Parts: sequence; structure tokens; C-alpha cells
Amino acid sequence: MSLFVLALFLAAPASATPENFSQGQKAAPAFTAPQEYAPEEFVSAWGGFGFYKELDLPGAWREEVHPYRRRWLSARGRAELNAILENGARYRHYVKRRLQEEGLPACIEYIPVIESSYKPLASPASGKSIGLWQFMENSIENYLRKTKWIDERRDPWKATDAAIKKLRANHKEFGDWLLAIAAYNCGAGAVRRALKKAPEKTFWSLAQNKLIPDHAIAYVPNLLAVSDIAENPFWYGVDLPAAFCDSEIYSPYDDFDYMPAPRGLSLRAMAGEMRVDEKILLELNPALLYGVTPPDEEYELRLPAGTRRAAEDAVFSLMSRNEYADN
Repeated sequence: MSLFVLALFLAAPASATPENFSQGQKAAPAFTAPQEYAPEEFVSAWGGFGFYKELDLPGAWREEVHPYRRRWLSARGRAELNAILENGARYRHYVKRRLQEEGLPACIEYIPVIESSYKPLASPASGKSIGLWQFMENSIENYLRKTKWIDERRDPWKATDAAIKKLRANHKEFGDWLLAIAAYNCGAGAVRRALKKAPEKTFWSLAQNKLIPDHAIAYVPNLLAVSDIAENPFWYGVDLPAAFCDSEIYSPYDDFDYMPAPRGLSLRAMAGEMRVDEKILLELNPALLYGVTPPDEEYELRLPAGTRRAAEDAVFSLMSRNEYADN
């Protein structure tokens, strides 16, 4: 350990120690970086080891992030984060790939951790928002569809693409990713109004002057804390499930077949004809509120990769017997 690093450790205040360490894990002083990011190579104050990966969003080592970092590094926080990332493993591959393709910060992968615990059908008690990215009904115009028969907010793949579009639009307007992410939480209008009053046109200025709602003030530092830990699990000494984004690693939730389905097609009847588990078709098409394609329009059905021909044969057989819909 260099003298520079040792001096920083000795200078760290005792009050900065992490809370609620698991039994047997030694608590060490929290490291306060002199710059906005931690040194590239550093022996972790939290008991881990290895190289520190700088995030592609700034601010991870600001004082405002420390309480959230300590919370997620507590015994309960680590267990919760592990469960959330494990729960979201089937969707994280797709989210990571789409972010790479669209050139958005990789840290955005962790917004669903904050929004929904990576549960595709999550909804708060108010019922005003739903899905992996927690879209509210009044914010889906130009992004997602909702009718009597379908609600695309429930579809983790379509909702991911919509969230990327919305975040990109926010970034285009505000020119800053932290402001774009805050606007995702509290609305672009709220951020727009706040910027007119802010002494500096930054998220931190809006937060320090309480120009945006409390939940938005907490949103960005919480996301930075989660991202920092999830991107640096070895450095923090935390065991977290990884979601690799590699073309050689196959995930059945990355690649699909698609088929234009007739009106009123029952997924139950189709699954029976295809001799596949109905749960698979329901899980791949969660936007269908009743497990039936809309009776007033064709619907593009998502299918397991390699099954389109079997699905087309099943539909043909069902329609020829007039059994393609539930009563």
C-alpha cells in the first residue's frame, strides 16, 4: 500500500465506517477519494481485493452517495442486492446488450434495481406504475401501448427499449446523464423548471437546493451506489451474480422468434397444440393481459427461438378446427 493511500486511510473519520457488517467481517474505515472517482488500483477498505472499475457515470465518490453505499454494503443490503440481481438475470443480458448497442451508460442497467427489484410485473400499492422500468400510464405516449387487451409496460423487452428511448430523449434535452436519469424519475418538466432556478445547471445543484422532489434527490446517488458495488463486487468483497454480455454465452431470454398471430388466439390452446408449457408463452408475452391476442387486431407473438415453424403449424391446425380461441 502506498504512503499516499495509507495517509488517506488514516485520515478517514471513524464515523464513516460501514454499518451492519456480517458476523466475522472486520469493519474498516470508509475510503473518501480526493477526486470524483477512486484510484484505478486500490486495496479495498471494505474487505475486498483487486482493481477498481471506474463507472461511466460521474459522482460515485461524492459525499451524497456514501449513505446509500453503506446501506447496500450492510449484511441486509448485500443479501437484498444479490437476490435482486439474481432475480433479474434473465433480463439483464438483454438490457446490457441494448445499452451497448445504443451507446448509453452501462450503469443504466441498474435502474430496474431501484425501480422494480428487476421484477417484470412489479407494481406499487398505488398501481400507477408497473413493470421492470415502472412506467406510469401518463408517460408512455410515443413509447409503449396500452389498450383493453394489452399493456406493454409489463413486457420487459419492450419496456427496456422504451426506457432507452426515453432516457436518450432526456439526455438530448438536458445534455447530462445525471439530469436525464433524474428526469426519468420525476419527469422532464420538473427538471426543466428546477434548472431555471438553479445556481448551477447540474443534478447536484438541484439536489443541494432542494429544487426537485425528495425521491428524485435520492434516486441518482442511490443508483450510483448500486452501480458502484455491482460493477466492483470483488473490490468491495461482495458476492454478486454477474450478467455477462457475450455473443458466445446463450440466454433463452435474449433471442426469440416472432410470428404475426391471428386475432383472439389463446396461448393456452396454442401451447397445447405445440406441446410446450403454457407458462413459457405467457412469460414471453406478458403484455397480453388475458393470455389471448387482441380480438380487434393482429399481434406479433414472441416465441422461443427456433419454434416459429411449429407455432405456425399449430395455429393452422387450431384455425382449421376453429379451436384457436378460449370461450
